[in-house]
Amino acid sequence: MTVIIQVGIMALLIGLGFLCSKVKIIPAESSKCLSDLALKVATPALLITSFQKELSPENLAGLGWACVLAVAAFGVCIGVSYLAIRSKDNRDKQAIERFSAMYSNCAFMGIPLIHGIYGEEGVFYLTAFYALFNILVWSHGAIMMNGGGGLKSLLHAVKAPALIAVFVGVILFLCQITLPDFLLQTLTYVGNLTTPLGMLIAGATIARTNLGKALKKFKIYYVSLVRLLVIPVIVIFLVQLFPCDLTIKGVTVAAAACPTAAICTMFAVSFKKDSLYASEIFAVCTVLSMATLPAVMWLFELISAL
Repeated sequence: MTVIIQVGIMALLIGLGFLCSKVKIIPAESSKCLSDLALKVATPALLITSFQKELSPENLAGLGWACVLAVAAFGVCIGVSYLAIRSKDNRDKQAIERFSAMYSNCAFMGIPLIHGIYGEEGVFYLTAFYALFNILVWSHGAIMMNGGGGLKSLLHAVKAPALIAVFVGVILFLCQITLPDFLLQTLTYVGNLTTPLGMLIAGATIARTNLGKALKKFKIYYVSLVRLLVIPVIVIFLVQLFPCDLTIKGVTVAAAACPTAAICTMFAVSFKKDSLYASEIFAVCTVLSMATLPAVMWLFELISAL
Protein backbone atom coordinates (compact mmCIF):
# COMPACT_ATOMS: atom_id res chain seq x y z
CA MET A 1 0.00 0.00 0.00
CA THR A 2 2.90 2.36 0.75
CA VAL A 3 4.30 1.71 -2.72
CA ILE A 4 0.91 2.26 -4.36
CA ILE A 5 0.46 5.58 -2.52
CA GLN A 6 3.97 6.72 -3.42
CA VAL A 7 3.54 5.74 -7.08
CA GLY A 8 0.18 7.53 -7.09
CA ILE A 9 1.82 10.72 -5.82
CA MET A 10 4.52 10.40 -8.46
CA ALA A 11 1.89 9.84 -11.16
CA LEU A 12 0.05 13.02 -10.13
CA LEU A 13 3.30 15.00 -10.23
CA ILE A 14 4.11 13.55 -13.66
CA GLY A 15 0.62 14.57 -14.79
CA LEU A 16 1.24 18.09 -13.48
CA GLY A 17 4.52 18.24 -15.41
CA PHE A 18 2.68 17.02 -18.52
CA LEU A 19 0.06 19.77 -18.11
CA CYS A 20 2.63 22.48 -17.39
CA SER A 21 4.49 21.55 -20.56
CA LYS A 22 1.34 21.60 -22.67
CA VAL A 23 0.34 25.09 -21.48
CA LYS A 24 3.97 26.32 -21.87
CA ILE A 25 4.60 26.92 -18.16
CA ILE A 26 7.53 24.51 -18.64
CA PRO A 27 8.76 25.24 -22.19
CA ALA A 28 11.13 22.81 -23.88
CA GLU A 29 14.17 25.04 -23.34
CA SER A 30 13.58 25.21 -19.57
CA SER A 31 13.54 21.42 -19.10
CA LYS A 32 17.34 21.26 -19.21
CA CYS A 33 17.55 23.95 -16.52
CA LEU A 34 15.17 21.98 -14.31
CA SER A 35 17.13 18.78 -14.98
CA ASP A 36 20.37 20.51 -13.98
CA LEU A 37 18.71 21.86 -10.83
CA ALA A 38 17.50 18.38 -9.89
CA LEU A 39 20.71 16.50 -10.74
CA LYS A 40 23.30 19.07 -9.69
CA VAL A 41 21.64 20.68 -6.66
CA ALA A 42 18.63 18.85 -5.18
CA THR A 43 19.87 15.26 -5.56
CA PRO A 44 23.36 15.93 -4.11
CA ALA A 45 21.74 17.67 -1.13
CA LEU A 46 19.50 14.68 -0.48
CA LEU A 47 22.42 12.25 -0.81
CA ILE A 48 24.59 14.17 1.66
CA THR A 49 21.82 14.36 4.27
CA SER A 50 21.20 10.62 3.92
CA PHE A 51 24.75 9.99 5.20
CA GLN A 52 24.18 11.94 8.41
CA LYS A 53 23.91 8.71 10.37
CA GLU A 54 25.64 7.16 13.32
CA LEU A 55 28.66 5.07 12.37
CA SER A 56 27.72 1.65 13.63
CA PRO A 57 28.79 -1.85 12.58
CA GLU A 58 25.23 -2.40 11.28
CA ASN A 59 25.27 0.71 9.05
CA LEU A 60 28.77 0.02 7.75
CA ALA A 61 27.97 -3.63 7.02
CA GLY A 62 24.68 -2.57 5.39
CA LEU A 63 26.45 -0.19 3.02
CA GLY A 64 28.87 -2.97 2.12
CA TRP A 65 26.02 -5.34 1.36
CA ALA A 66 24.33 -2.60 -0.69
CA CYS A 67 27.47 -2.40 -2.84
CA VAL A 68 27.51 -6.19 -3.33
CA LEU A 69 23.83 -6.30 -4.29
CA ALA A 70 24.26 -3.34 -6.66
CA VAL A 71 27.05 -5.17 -8.52
CA ALA A 72 24.90 -8.31 -8.74
CA ALA A 73 21.86 -6.35 -9.95
CA PHE A 74 23.80 -4.55 -12.68
CA GLY A 75 25.24 -7.87 -13.77
CA VAL A 76 21.67 -9.05 -14.34
CA CYS A 77 20.70 -5.79 -16.11
CA ILE A 78 23.60 -5.95 -18.55
CA GLY A 79 23.49 -9.71 -19.12
CA VAL A 80 19.73 -9.93 -19.72
CA SER A 81 19.74 -6.87 -22.01
CA TYR A 82 22.46 -8.29 -24.25
CA LEU A 83 20.73 -11.67 -24.43
CA ALA A 84 17.16 -10.43 -24.89
CA ILE A 85 17.66 -7.49 -27.25
CA ARG A 86 19.27 -8.18 -30.60
CA SER A 87 18.88 -6.31 -33.87
CA LYS A 88 21.22 -7.03 -36.78
CA ASP A 89 19.39 -4.64 -39.11
CA ASN A 90 19.71 -1.43 -37.10
CA ARG A 91 22.68 -1.17 -34.73
CA ASP A 92 21.76 2.35 -33.63
CA LYS A 93 18.31 1.29 -32.47
CA GLN A 94 19.78 -1.78 -30.82
CA ALA A 95 22.10 0.45 -28.78
CA ILE A 96 19.16 2.62 -27.66
CA GLU A 97 17.03 -0.42 -26.80
CA ARG A 98 19.79 -2.13 -24.84
CA PHE A 99 20.69 1.05 -22.97
CA SER A 100 17.01 1.61 -22.13
CA ALA A 101 16.70 -1.93 -20.78
CA MET A 102 19.98 -1.90 -18.83
CA TYR A 103 19.85 1.38 -16.99
CA SER A 104 16.96 2.39 -14.76
CA ASN A 105 15.85 5.85 -13.72
CA CYS A 106 17.27 5.26 -10.22
CA ALA A 107 17.78 9.00 -9.66
CA PHE A 108 14.62 10.83 -10.78
CA MET A 109 12.29 7.90 -10.07
CA GLY A 110 14.32 5.75 -7.69
CA ILE A 111 15.27 8.34 -5.08
CA PRO A 112 11.74 9.69 -4.47
CA LEU A 113 10.25 6.18 -4.59
CA ILE A 114 12.75 4.70 -2.14
CA HIS A 115 12.64 7.80 0.06
CA GLY A 116 8.86 7.40 0.25
CA ILE A 117 9.03 3.67 1.07
CA TYR A 118 12.15 3.34 3.25
CA GLY A 119 12.94 6.94 4.27
CA GLU A 120 16.49 8.27 4.61
CA GLU A 121 17.77 4.79 5.49
CA GLY A 122 16.69 3.62 2.05
CA VAL A 123 18.37 6.57 0.31
CA PHE A 124 21.52 5.80 2.32
CA TYR A 125 21.67 2.29 0.88
CA LEU A 126 20.64 3.52 -2.59
CA THR A 127 23.84 5.56 -2.83
CA ALA A 128 25.79 2.36 -3.62
CA PHE A 129 23.47 1.55 -6.54
CA TYR A 130 23.49 5.16 -7.76
CA ALA A 131 27.29 5.50 -7.61
CA LEU A 132 27.76 2.32 -9.65
CA PHE A 133 25.04 3.50 -12.06
CA ASN A 134 26.99 6.70 -12.78
CA ILE A 135 30.27 4.87 -13.30
CA LEU A 136 28.72 2.32 -15.67
CA VAL A 137 26.56 4.77 -17.61
CA TRP A 138 29.43 7.13 -18.36
CA SER A 139 31.84 4.33 -19.29
CA HIS A 140 30.07 1.23 -20.60
CA GLY A 141 26.92 3.14 -21.57
CA ALA A 142 28.83 5.84 -23.45
CA ILE A 143 30.92 3.26 -25.30
CA MET A 144 27.78 1.33 -26.27
CA MET A 145 25.98 4.45 -27.55
CA ASN A 146 28.97 6.10 -29.18
CA GLY A 147 31.37 3.27 -29.87
CA GLY A 148 34.18 4.97 -27.93
CA GLY A 149 35.14 7.69 -25.49
CA GLY A 150 34.92 5.50 -22.41
CA LEU A 151 37.84 6.99 -20.44
CA LYS A 152 36.80 10.59 -21.13
CA SER A 153 33.23 9.79 -20.16
CA LEU A 154 34.38 8.01 -16.99
CA LEU A 155 36.30 11.13 -15.95
CA HIS A 156 33.12 13.11 -16.62
CA ALA A 157 31.22 10.74 -14.31
CA VAL A 158 33.73 11.23 -11.50
CA LYS A 159 33.07 14.99 -11.68
CA ALA A 160 29.27 14.56 -11.56
CA PRO A 161 27.82 16.51 -8.59
CA ALA A 162 25.76 13.54 -7.39
CA LEU A 163 28.80 11.25 -7.31
CA ILE A 164 30.86 13.93 -5.55
CA ALA A 165 28.00 14.20 -3.03
CA VAL A 166 28.25 10.45 -2.40
CA PHE A 167 32.00 10.72 -1.77
CA VAL A 168 31.48 13.72 0.55
CA GLY A 169 28.69 11.90 2.36
CA VAL A 170 30.83 8.79 2.85
CA ILE A 171 33.69 10.88 4.30
CA LEU A 172 31.31 12.66 6.68
CA PHE A 173 29.83 9.30 7.65
CA LEU A 174 33.16 7.54 8.24
CA CYS A 175 34.66 10.51 10.10
CA GLN A 176 31.40 11.04 12.00
CA ILE A 177 31.27 14.73 11.12
CA THR A 178 27.83 16.07 11.99
CA LEU A 179 26.75 19.12 10.01
CA PRO A 180 25.47 22.17 11.95
CA ASP A 181 21.70 22.19 12.35
CA PHE A 182 21.15 25.26 10.16
CA LEU A 183 23.19 23.72 7.30
CA LEU A 184 21.57 20.30 7.67
CA GLN A 185 18.11 21.88 7.63
CA THR A 186 18.99 23.89 4.53
CA LEU A 187 20.23 20.79 2.72
CA THR A 188 17.07 18.95 3.80
CA TYR A 189 14.86 21.65 2.29
CA VAL A 190 16.83 21.58 -0.96
CA GLY A 191 16.91 17.77 -1.03
CA ASN A 192 13.13 17.67 -0.69
CA LEU A 193 12.93 19.28 -4.14
CA THR A 194 14.22 16.05 -5.72
CA THR A 195 10.83 14.34 -5.95
CA PRO A 196 8.73 17.17 -7.42
CA LEU A 197 11.46 18.30 -9.81
CA GLY A 198 12.17 14.78 -11.09
CA MET A 199 8.51 14.02 -11.69
CA LEU A 200 7.76 17.38 -13.32
CA ILE A 201 10.69 16.83 -15.70
CA ALA A 202 9.44 13.31 -16.54
CA GLY A 203 5.95 14.67 -17.25
CA ALA A 204 7.31 17.47 -19.42
CA THR A 205 9.40 14.96 -21.40
CA ILE A 206 6.36 12.75 -21.98
CA ALA A 207 4.34 15.79 -23.09
CA ARG A 208 6.83 16.48 -25.90
CA THR A 209 6.53 12.88 -27.14
CA ASN A 210 3.84 11.62 -29.49
CA LEU A 211 2.63 9.11 -26.92
CA GLY A 212 -0.21 7.83 -29.13
CA LYS A 213 2.23 6.96 -31.90
CA ALA A 214 4.72 5.44 -29.46
CA LEU A 215 2.05 3.21 -27.90
CA LYS A 216 1.56 1.52 -31.31
CA LYS A 217 5.16 0.28 -31.52
CA PHE A 218 5.49 -3.34 -30.38
CA LYS A 219 9.26 -3.17 -29.86
CA ILE A 220 8.83 -0.46 -27.24
CA TYR A 221 6.55 -2.77 -25.27
CA TYR A 222 9.15 -5.53 -25.56
CA VAL A 223 11.96 -3.28 -24.26
CA SER A 224 9.66 -2.09 -21.46
CA LEU A 225 8.84 -5.70 -20.56
CA VAL A 226 12.55 -6.48 -20.17
CA ARG A 227 13.20 -3.31 -18.14
CA LEU A 228 10.11 -3.34 -15.93
CA LEU A 229 9.42 -7.03 -15.33
CA VAL A 230 12.05 -9.51 -16.57
CA ILE A 231 15.07 -7.84 -14.95
CA PRO A 232 13.34 -6.93 -11.64
CA VAL A 233 11.90 -10.43 -11.21
CA ILE A 234 15.34 -12.01 -11.70
CA VAL A 235 16.80 -9.50 -9.22
CA ILE A 236 14.06 -10.41 -6.71
CA PHE A 237 15.16 -14.04 -6.70
CA LEU A 238 18.86 -13.11 -6.82
CA VAL A 239 18.78 -10.92 -3.68
CA GLN A 240 17.23 -13.77 -1.70
CA LEU A 241 20.61 -15.53 -1.93
CA PHE A 242 22.31 -12.88 0.20
CA PRO A 243 22.09 -12.91 4.03
CA CYS A 244 21.51 -9.17 4.47
CA ASP A 245 18.78 -6.87 5.78
CA LEU A 246 15.42 -6.91 4.00
CA THR A 247 15.53 -3.13 3.52
CA ILE A 248 18.78 -3.39 1.51
CA LYS A 249 17.23 -6.07 -0.68
CA GLY A 250 14.09 -3.97 -1.16
CA VAL A 251 16.10 -0.89 -2.13
CA THR A 252 18.03 -2.90 -4.74
CA VAL A 253 14.83 -4.37 -6.19
CA ALA A 254 13.08 -0.98 -6.29
CA ALA A 255 16.06 0.67 -8.00
CA ALA A 256 16.23 -2.15 -10.56
CA ALA A 257 12.46 -1.95 -11.18
CA CYS A 258 12.37 1.75 -12.14
CA PRO A 259 11.65 2.70 -15.77
CA THR A 260 14.37 3.50 -18.27
CA ALA A 261 16.85 6.25 -17.42
CA ALA A 262 16.18 9.73 -18.75
CA ILE A 263 19.86 10.01 -19.64
CA CYS A 264 19.31 7.63 -22.57
CA THR A 265 17.52 10.42 -24.45
CA MET A 266 20.31 12.87 -23.57
CA PHE A 267 22.95 10.42 -24.86
CA ALA A 268 20.95 9.84 -28.04
CA VAL A 269 21.01 13.59 -28.72
CA SER A 270 24.72 13.93 -27.87
CA PHE A 271 25.82 10.90 -29.91
CA LYS A 272 23.49 11.67 -32.85
CA LYS A 273 21.30 8.61 -32.44
CA ASP A 274 17.51 8.46 -32.84
CA SER A 275 16.59 10.72 -29.91
CA LEU A 276 12.88 10.60 -30.81
CA TYR A 277 12.87 6.81 -30.46
CA ALA A 278 14.74 7.08 -27.15
CA SER A 279 12.20 9.58 -25.80
CA GLU A 280 9.32 7.32 -26.94
CA ILE A 281 10.77 4.39 -24.98
CA PHE A 282 11.24 6.65 -21.95
CA ALA A 283 7.65 7.93 -22.15
CA VAL A 284 5.95 4.54 -22.59
CA CYS A 285 8.18 2.82 -20.02
CA THR A 286 7.55 5.57 -17.44
CA VAL A 287 3.77 5.35 -17.93
CA LEU A 288 3.77 1.54 -17.68
CA SER A 289 5.93 1.66 -14.53
CA MET A 290 3.02 3.20 -12.64
CA ALA A 291 1.45 -0.27 -12.75
CA THR A 292 4.55 -2.49 -12.65
CA LEU A 293 6.34 -0.88 -9.68
CA PRO A 294 3.65 -1.83 -7.11
CA ALA A 295 3.39 -5.30 -8.67
CA VAL A 296 7.15 -5.89 -8.47
CA MET A 297 7.38 -4.70 -4.85
CA TRP A 298 4.38 -6.86 -3.91
CA LEU A 299 6.10 -9.88 -5.49
CA PHE A 300 9.30 -9.04 -3.61
CA GLU A 301 7.45 -8.98 -0.27
CA LEU A 302 5.67 -12.24 -1.15
CA ILE A 303 8.88 -14.07 -2.09
CA SER A 304 10.79 -12.65 0.90
CA ALA A 305 8.09 -13.89 3.28
CA LEU A 306 8.39 -17.50 2.09
